[in-house]
Amino acid sequence: MKKSLLLIAICIFTVACGNSETSKAENSQSDATVSEKDDSTAENENATSPCGLVTETKIKEVLGIPADDLTEIKDVMRTYPSCFYKWETIAFTTKKSIAGQEVILNYPAEASIVLVKNATEKMFGISTKVYKDGVAIDGIGDLAIWGSTMSQLTFLTKGTMIHLHVRISDDATANKVKAVELAALIIEQL
Repeated sequence: MKKSLLLIAICIFTVACGNSETSKAENSQSDATVSEKDDSTAENENATSPCGLVTETKIKEVLGIPADDLTEIKDVMRTYPSCFYKWETIAFTTKKSIAGQEVILNYPAEASIVLVKNATEKMFGISTKVYKDGVAIDGIGDLAIWGSTMSQLTFLTKGTMIHLHVRISDDATANKVKAVELAALIIEQL
């Protein structure tokens, strides 16, 4: 009787493991299909990539990143066209309190640009409600707000809203200064 139960259990595990491999293969196929759909959607909408607004060289220059450092760039189409930059070689540390313990964490320098075309003041207001520490910034487009917690500048200009995230240090003021410089370059290109 014990041998029969053991044999049945082995058969069940064998079948279960076989199905798991099939599921992984099916998931890979569906992921590839989703990627193709994302690409075709982007082409159909004829959306401008935010990666083309400012050159990588100019971004590195503004952020103070050496020109020869490797940049990881991701040009993606989510709800809106987005461009993500990351520099693993340029890292900064920050202290966080986790479970009552102070921990030092290392983060890579990063920036991102999210482009929202045909934006309105109402859309700007809705988008910036998440800024718990938002501060209005004058002189950048029609409307602009900086949030230190998110390390992000959102501004509205010429019917386009840009979410510009810059985090190259643990100093929120330094990140803000760099974001404002980048925003000026982006506005020139719109």
